[in-house]
Amino acid sequence: YMHKRVMSAARHHKVMLRTNQQRHARPNQDEGIAIEFGRGDNHSQSKYVKSLRSKTTSTREAAANAVVAGIALTLLLIVGLSHFRPQSITTKLKLDLPKLDLPKDWQSWTFQRFQREFPCAHRPSPAFELYTVEDFQMMRDTYIQYVDRSYKFDDPVPPTEGYSLHVKGTPPPYHAEKIPDGPRGLFASRDIHKGELVHNGTKSDVSFPDANAYRRFMFGLPKREMGCDVTEWTWTQKQGENGPLKLMTGFTISILINEGWTDDDVNVLPESDVSPLFYATRDIQKGEELLTTYETLYSADLDAVGLMWA
Repeated sequence: YMHKRVMSAARHHKVMLRTNQQRHARPNQDEGIAIEFGRGDNHSQSKYVKSLRSKTTSTREAAANAVVAGIALTLLLIVGLSHFRPQSITTKLKLDLPKLDLPKDWQSWTFQRFQREFPCAHRPSPAFELYTVEDFQMMRDTYIQYVDRSYKFDDPVPPTEGYSLHVKGTPPPYHAEKIPDGPRGLFASRDIHKGELVHNGTKSDVSFPDANAYRRFMFGLPKREMGCDVTEWTWTQKQGENGPLKLMTGFTISILINEGWTDDDVNVLPESDVSPLFYATRDIQKGEELLTTYETLYSADLDAVGLMWA
């Protein structure tokens, strides 16, 4: 009997010892339970509360630090994006524009003043030579720099041959020639049938948003004689029946079409005074000059677009 009691006490001692060891090995869990149900001793309760407060304080500090770091990161991102966000092509390229040597009263220059100042009225006939690809390219570059930075001249047909009329890479049925002791003009490269589309201005003409854009373009041209040509190649045209009136010009040989002296001379006309599409009004033989009437197409209501004639 005594032997049984001794063995039972030993087993009880081992169980209590193992329980205490487990309790010390898991103070957070066991002491927490003891405190919750009021079974922990004072020393264990005090130790657990201090540990809990320490962990709570550390957690709060960590959370606060995380919030501060998040705010700082957000501010850095905002500041960084304001400095490094992508700029539009127009805004970025405006910074690279060569500075124009503009007269103080450049915004009041009239059309006729450009003709007088450049000067254009006294050019000899030999000065009116055919443009090279490089000449047209200089005009196009000037237009992009001072008028429309987003404009693209990407037609595979060189401007000395026109532009792609129907099929990309295929020029219109005409070519440019210098008339002996006369102006430049367009001539049929093959026989053209009545009613055939001869010219599409949407693929060759360019417009100016306002008169000052036209003035900047004129002052930006690298050669004064180019400006004289532009005064010969300037007209106003409505962009559709109800569209705005725009200043127009062109940078391909299509701009060289001349005016017929009589109605019988005219063999190419647009559909209407607002249409950029020109059709043959009769059969045109190869080598014949293409002639239109400026009265129908090339109006010059410069005052209406702010350029002023004189």
